[in-house]
Amino acid sequence: MITVPVDEIFASIQGEGPYVGQRHIFLRFIGCDLQCAYCDTPDGVKTPEGSLRPCRAQISPDSFDREELVNPLTGVRLTEVCERLRVAGSVKPWLSLTGGEPLLHAEFLEQWLPAMRGTYRIYLETNGIRHVDMQQLASLVDLVSMDIKLPSSTGQRERWDEHGLFLDAALGSDVFVKAVVTGDCDPEDLWRAVRLVAERRKTIPFIIQPVSGMEGPNPEMLVRLQNKALAVLDDVRVVPQVHKMLLVP
Repeated sequence: MITVPVDEIFASIQGEGPYVGQRHIFLRFIGCDLQCAYCDTPDGVKTPEGSLRPCRAQISPDSFDREELVNPLTGVRLTEVCERLRVAGSVKPWLSLTGGEPLLHAEFLEQWLPAMRGTYRIYLETNGIRHVDMQQLASLVDLVSMDIKLPSSTGQRERWDEHGLFLDAALGSDVFVKAVVTGDCDPEDLWRAVRLVAERRKTIPFIIQPVSGMEGPNPEMLVRLQNKALAVLDDVRVVPQVHKMLLVP
């Protein structure tokens, strides 16, 4: 039986991108293949004894109380926790796969997601470089939130070729692209990301997401970036991390 390491499972308000404000169930996986300078995901995944840190699972959709579950988790256990976090209603809830990097666990997701899609709409948040895994899972995902990592913001090397291959693989699903922008962002990096998207499909929504706090860009910079992007893309939005403003998980 395949298991998967999970940091936390909770129900909250989507705080990023074009679906901001909607209710989602979040499944945050452990592990990432990048180390972006602005990352707000905890690094420590091991206890002092060397075992995986327990998964923090919300008790109910009406409470912020959580219980600790021993990692790694089975698909059956994950399904049970997701079910108790559903809000009653006629619309299929969103199940947001986030991290870390969910596609590091593509083998698990390929087995688990088919049964989940009958109850949930699957929202994949990804760093946008694992194109082979995206091809493998494209038919099992309803929406792809793809990051394009700007080197001047992440402090990482350029990944334009990988992002291009990933976007090609993701076009079989609904997709939008997000670029996190810091005050140190080189505008040419964002322009290159915009061109990469426009070369595929100019109607793909493009989200400019400013980093929160002192490291974020000033409003004038954001307006200039948006204006230039709108010259070649149909839908360019500046959307900050709303959940941080609302002080929700």
